[in-house]
Amino acid sequence: MSKSAAYTLDDVHRFYQRAYGEKIQKKNFSAICAEFNSGIVDLMLKGQDFNMGFNLGYLGIRRVDRDPRYPAIDWAESKKYKEELLVAGTSLYDKDTGKGVKWHVYFTNSYYCRFFWTKGLSSVKNKSGYRFDFTRGVKGNKEKLKRLLQSNDIAYLNFKKYNPSQRFSA
Repeated sequence: MSKSAAYTLDDVHRFYQRAYGEKIQKKNFSAICAEFNSGIVDLMLKGQDFNMGFNLGYLGIRRVDRDPRYPAIDWAESKKYKEELLVAGTSLYDKDTGKGVKWHVYFTNSYYCRFFWTKGLSSVKNKSGYRFDFTRGVKGNKEKLKRLLQSNDIAYLNFKKYNPSQRFSA
């Protein structure tokens, strides 16, 4: 494996078999990893941080205050509103002419929640060159967080407020 390559589960499976001399089917190895990762996310959704060990830092979820100077567009609501306007035959805003109805809907809540990696405590060299991407999509972790926050009005209280001195990283 080269140092610049991204490692996949296949690479980890091969490494595990070589390092520990255990033969485990890739299908079983993949299922074990998926169950472990799901358990970690469930732990984080309850407001707990996960210590990755080996001085790699912590994974978790933080509540971040929105900056009112930079309003964020709620794309799901904007698309619904846009569709309603189109069905009603209303012309959408045209920035060149300045005419039409503006259809962007902005978030109004004072916070948002996001996954983070506190790598400030990590002893990894060149840690600013690394990031931890949480999955999206229907079965993704970001969707799990979104569904939790939509289904429980006080779920956000499970998550600590973001402290800028934490070396916040996606």
